[in-house]
Amino acid sequence: MRTLALSALALAAAASLAVAETPAAAPGAPLDWREGRPWTEVVAEATAAGKPIFIDFFATWCGPCKMLDAQVYNQPAVVAELGKLVTYKVDVDQEPFKPLAKQFGVKAMPTMVLCRSDGSEIDRFLGFRPAEEFLATVIDYAAGRNTLTDLQARLAAAPDDLELLGRLGAKYSERGEVEPARAALTRVLELDPANVEGRAAPALQALAEMEAMARDYPAAVAHLQRLLTEFPAAADRGEVLGFTAWAQGRAGDLPGQTASFHELLKLNPDDVRTLNALAWSLSEQKQGLEEATTHALRAAELSGDDPEVCDTVAVVYYARGMTDEALSWLDKAIAKDPQNESFQQRRAIMVEETAGK
Repeated sequence: MRTLALSALALAAAASLAVAETPAAAPGAPLDWREGRPWTEVVAEATAAGKPIFIDFFATWCGPCKMLDAQVYNQPAVVAELGKLVTYKVDVDQEPFKPLAKQFGVKAMPTMVLCRSDGSEIDRFLGFRPAEEFLATVIDYAAGRNTLTDLQARLAAAPDDLELLGRLGAKYSERGEVEPARAALTRVLELDPANVEGRAAPALQALAEMEAMARDYPAAVAHLQRLLTEFPAAADRGEVLGFTAWAQGRAGDLPGQTASFHELLKLNPDDVRTLNALAWSLSEQKQGLEEATTHALRAAELSGDDPEVCDTVAVVYYARGMTDEALSWLDKAIAKDPQNESFQQRRAIMVEETAGK
């Protein structure tokens, strides 16, 4: 199964398709990113100016990162608020900045960290958020509201407050702090086992996200399946099934993943991402290849021959031993995205393997 873009939690190949389908917002004034500068220089500037630092840890391949650029960082209100801070973009794949990403414990992109002027962390949040929600989070953190420290202090005064437990558990999870996250969220399940207060369902989803970040994918799947079974009306079924399919793929449970994709198709038979991901999953299992062909071709038709989908069609045909058809679809993918090295490499492998037979 190919890499997802994150957030959190899309289907395979969703990132490229999602970005292609996402219209950019009207351009606004650009932010003054200190991209490429050493961290020590950024901290020195912030210290001299007495300003907090906003760090955007991103990757060039990250779909949600691109969505932030297209829909959030060019919004006037966001630009105005972030303009009060020292803004710093960090490409986690660039060798000079890998130590900084490790220093901050960055495990998923995008990760946004608000720091004091001396570089010490105030708090962080992950993934794409619409401009209004993004802005509210930055404003809250800058004021010391709803930060980890704030929630810990409030929970100390009310240790069985379900809302605070859930929020703190989710925040620990987002930070990759597994044990305190598990403790807080498990306590939510103990206090609201039937979801009467509406807290158990989000706690299960947060537990699943935490286990996925910790790479315990079977545990993540178990939480998600419990969520779908026990509280089906309390969650977005499509979102949870998509997350489940992704985690099953990571766990190596391809039959389970296929079953989840089939359930997703019942919700939306013409969803390109699901059709594409299901076709890819079947091709990896080398079974159900006629079905995989049907889904892949339908995804190609609906997407206007998106290059990622053309690539999937090629892989399915190749799994069926139909090399000419596979190469034809790969050529179509390469024509649409000539800079994509994986397409070129896949074609070379197919040609080499075919010649050796």
